[in-house]
Amino acid sequence: MWPEPSRPAYGVFVQRQVQGLREAGVRCDVLYVRGYISKLVYLVAAPVFLAFAVRRRGRYRLAHVHGGEMALAARFLFTPSMLATYHGDDILGYKCDSGPVSRASRLRSFAIRAHARCFAATVTQSREMHARLPAPARRRDAIIHCGVDSTRFAPEDRAQARRRLGWDEHERIVLFAATRPHEPRKRLDIAQAVVGHAEAEVGPIRLAVAENLAPDSIPVMMNAADCLLLTSMAEGSPVVVKEALMCNLPVVATDVADVRDLLHEVSPSAVCNHDPAELGAALAEVLQANRRSNGRTQRPDVDQATTIQRLLELYARHGLGVDAA
Repeated sequence: MWPEPSRPAYGVFVQRQVQGLREAGVRCDVLYVRGYISKLVYLVAAPVFLAFAVRRRGRYRLAHVHGGEMALAARFLFTPSMLATYHGDDILGYKCDSGPVSRASRLRSFAIRAHARCFAATVTQSREMHARLPAPARRRDAIIHCGVDSTRFAPEDRAQARRRLGWDEHERIVLFAATRPHEPRKRLDIAQAVVGHAEAEVGPIRLAVAENLAPDSIPVMMNAADCLLLTSMAEGSPVVVKEALMCNLPVVATDVADVRDLLHEVSPSAVCNHDPAELGAALAEVLQANRRSNGRTQRPDVDQATTIQRLLELYARHGLGVDAA
């Protein structure tokens, strides 16, 4: 996962994590495998990693891998210290509707979970993901969020943000933000139904869909919107919710991943079942409250600075100081 011109938001949280590590003094090289092209890319990558390991033997004190398939391929680096961060469906399986996870997805996630035993340590995004790892891997696992840059995602006057976007100051606007919002598991269709239910109570609502936009535009949209709506069937630990918290944007979300923990004592906000009517009633209540949330005060731990500090502590346990990588 890494941003590129055609996909500017894809994996931007990984890029920002690397930037945070560099700012902390860690020297990092990045190897990016474009796995979105085809899963076969990882098969091609494995011998490339092996050749790279032979040529660069002794250069790196640690390799930090992001994503389950990437972990399978990158193990061929044979670096003495290697960590893997998992992000969601790689461990939990891919779920796009209310039915069971497909057999193919179960086999994929089973292989990735079993492979987690091969790493000196792993990082997961939530207690749910941690619990799914095999016992030997759980003992070496740390739950560390992909944090949010609290200087980039910070509260701003809503009227000013709307003027920057050309949005009507008096509209009720609900934000639906995802790198790939039309992906089945994001359930954009449910979000549209939720807005319909809420409109029956509060009147017209505009659902603003943020799709693959330049990352720097998202904080402005979060400050301009009235609420973030998340209707996903499954997530690892949704970064977009943490970004909303840092902007004090209220959130109405389905009960997935660690959303209930993230929104604990955050008001106004709501966590609901996968029911459009229930979500719609909650959205209407949040819109009628017409105020910003207390998310930034309640969840300071989602700040990227906390993430970087915890990663540095994890690296230190594996013999990596901040002077080299």
